[in-house]
Formats: sequence, structure tokens, C-alpha cells
Amino acid sequence: MSTLPYFSVIIPVHNKLPHLERSIHSVLQQTYPNFEVILIDDASTDGSSEKLMEFSHPKLSLYHRSVPGPGGYAARNLGIGKAKYEWVAFLDADDEWKPELLQTVHDTIMAHQEQELECVTWGWYSIDASSKILDTTSRKNYQDSFRHFSILDFFNHQHILWTGAVTFKKDLIVRAGLFPESGFRRGGDVDTWIRCLWYSKGNIWINKVLSCYYLDAVNMVTRQVQRDTTFLFTPFVKGLIQYSGDQQLIAAIRRFQNRRIYSIIRGQFIDRHKPDYALIRKMNYSNGYFLLLGKLVYNRLKYSSRDILSSFSKNRAEG
Repeated sequence: MSTLPYFSVIIPVHNKLPHLERSIHSVLQQTYPNFEVILIDDASTDGSSEKLMEFSHPKLSLYHRSVPGPGGYAARNLGIGKAKYEWVAFLDADDEWKPELLQTVHDTIMAHQEQELECVTWGWYSIDASSKILDTTSRKNYQDSFRHFSILDFFNHQHILWTGAVTFKKDLIVRAGLFPESGFRRGGDVDTWIRCLWYSKGNIWINKVLSCYYLDAVNMVTRQVQRDTTFLFTPFVKGLIQYSGDQQLIAAIRRFQNRRIYSIIRGQFIDRHKPDYALIRKMNYSNGYFLLLGKLVYNRLKYSSRDILSSFSKNRAEG
């Protein structure tokens, strides 16, 4: 790499009015100068469209969509198509970057030029009114200043990706097929990460917390849409299992699928939703299968007993 990296930062916006100042200014205040900011108004109706028109900066460009797309995936794809620079990064309109983020990423790319990096990730905090939690990868690898990782690490749950803490080469994400614009209400980002990591020549994680993920924002997809398993059984993932020939990778994918299904059903127990027991039939007979099954039985009994006790206490109080 003979030239300095330039970044295109894409911010999709759908009804995020209270948070726009925070997110957009966190990018404009970057200490590293070589970037552009692409704002995509994804058919907002809460005043966000009008607010976006008020931002004026030579690094900003604004585009509009007439129909909002689930998860902001189509809006991100529009931004990728408009991006002028080699590296593409994403920030949701309710989250925030630290001022030194792009400078840190730049320094890492320049220090590892011989390794053909195409994906760079870093640490983040998940924040709400009462807590500030460090991401799993940072907690597990606190002793390392950086760490190379692969798709195998991702499926083995040894590396976690989040939209606001990753940058890809534009060419990579285009080769991987962009974000899915149909078939997903949630999980389309995970589907994209899987495809990108399969095609990527080199990936590195920086042990520095540079992003903030706010859990108490308005209009969050994670609150409105229940989890699904579409990204676990896409034709691409099935193709990896069927044709890769890599037994380690196949075993890791199957464990990944089982863990995600377990997490979804357990969440349904906790949220008092009707459990989707049909998902259990999609679990693989791999290492850990019976352990996860036993944990599901335990959680079913645990949260059912709470409901019974709650009803009993209520009846006694009313009696």
C-alpha cells in the first residue's frame, strides 16, 4: 500500500432525531482528516429529514430514499455505491465514535501493509442509563494490543463483529455481495460479515475502545423485531458446510448455529414469548448439543416456575 487510507463513513438514518447531533459530530470531529461522511435519509418521518438538511460541512453528502428498508441494509448499500474511497465504515445514527478512531485505524493499516488487510475491527462499549459493558472480544483478549482473526474465529465465538466497530475495503464488501436487501428483518449484518470474512485476505482487531453502542436509543430495530435464524441457514452458509471441505470450519459453523438457536429460544423464555420449539429440530448433533438442550430444559422450568409463583402470589394478594 503506497497511499494513505481514505475512509467513506456511511450513516443510515430512519427516525433518529434525538441522536443525530451526537452521531454525526462524532465523525466530523475525527482527528484524522482523510474521510467523507455519507448520510442516507431512509424515509424518516420524525423530523430527521429536516434536521439532516441543517448539517453543513464540506465532508458531508446527503442522499434520500423514499421507502425505508428493514435494518437499514438498503440504505447502507446506497452509501457504498456512493462511496469515493477505498475503505468503508458504518455508524448507526444513534451511536458514537471516539475522536481518535480513524487515526487509530489508519495507524494500524499502515503498520501492517504487508498483510493485505481488508477488514479492521476494534472494541466498543454497550451503554445504557445504568451500565457500560465492554464487548466480548476485548474482554477475552485484553492482554493483546492487536489480534489477527479469521472466519473460523468468528464461528467459534472468539471474535465478535458489530456494525459500528468495523471497516472493510469497499472492494471486499462489493465482492461479498453487499448487505441483503430482502429476506431479513434482523441478522442481515451477520450474514454480511460471514460473506466478507470468507472472501477477506486479512483481518485485524485493535485492542482499543473506540465506539459506543447506545442501548437506550429511540426506534431500535433490536427492540421492535424478534430475532430470527435466517442468517444461520442461508445458501451461502449451507454451501460452506457442503463444499468447503474444511472439517474445522464445518464443526465451528454447526456449533455457531446451535448456540444462536439456544440464545433465541432462551430469550423467548425470558421475554415470556411463545417458544419456537421447531428451531430445536434445526440444531445439529455436534459437540455441546445435549448440553445446550439440557440448559434449555432448565431455562424452561426456571421461567415457568417464576410465572407460576407470580400468579400464586397475585392470587393470594387478591384473595
